[in-house]
Amino acid sequence: MKELLQIGLWIGGGSLVVLGIASLWIPKALGWREKLAGLTPLMRELWWTYSIYVWSSHVFFSVLTLGFGDWLMSRTGAAAAMSTFMLLWWSVRLWLQFFGFDLREIEGSKANRIAKHLLTLLFMGLVVLFGCLVAWNAGWIPDGKMP
Repeated sequence: MKELLQIGLWIGGGSLVVLGIASLWIPKALGWREKLAGLTPLMRELWWTYSIYVWSSHVFFSVLTLGFGDWLMSRTGAAAAMSTFMLLWWSVRLWLQFFGFDLREIEGSKANRIAKHLLTLLFMGLVVLFGCLVAWNAGWIPDGKMP
């Protein structure tokens, strides 16, 4: 199981890199410049601040999964806490994907539909990955060694 989790971390981390790069396209694709123009300067600054926080978190998660996978699987309290945080983060994002966002104003093009489905699959995969890491770090998944 340990090897499977390590492979999962590489796949998940690579997916997060792709997400981070693709996220740079979102403001243009969704017309943020025009849509945010009607906000007050403070509200516009807050929007960009929170957007950068989210993007930076995704970059940090990719660095952790690709560069510190052994630490994330170390079965320490810190690894369990970080895995739990990432599980909660992606669980909330998956919930928002289904129930939180009203996507009616976004053009229903084939590319946008494909992107929505790919994001949903990514978020589901990340929930499974970090859920397994939480279980691993809690000792609920045996390490496969002989007693």
